[in-house]
Amino acid sequence: GRPGLVLDEAAASRVRALMPGLKERAKTLVELADSAAFLARRPPLPMDAKASTLLTGDARAMLRQLGPVLEATDFSAPALDAALRRFAETTGRKLGQIAQPLRAALTGSTTSPGIDATLAALGREDALARLRAATQ
Repeated sequence: GRPGLVLDEAAASRVRALMPGLKERAKTLVELADSAAFLARRPPLPMDAKASTLLTGDARAMLRQLGPVLEATDFSAPALDAALRRFAETTGRKLGQIAQPLRAALTGSTTSPGIDATLAALGREDALARLRAATQ
């Protein structure tokens, strides 16, 4: 089994929403299950080694700045994408400098479907809870 997984209707809904992006990245059913596991976990998430290295002090500070921006954004992929791009522009960062630590905070990994789709699938409450847990 996979300890710490909660397969409720909310998790099933998140998996359905991200399935196209998850399938693109997985070569086997085991890879698909592993890549979807973050959708059924509650924070604080276990972090893989690569994800942990992305959550530096600076990255955590940046993610704390990003929290209120996300909180005020409509949780649809297009609105989230626009908000992330605006945040990158106003803070003088490249999108990847935001997306990679954000992905680590949200998934515990360095791979996921697009960060906007991942945020939208998690939903505001879950995404912000994961962000808070990863930046403490």
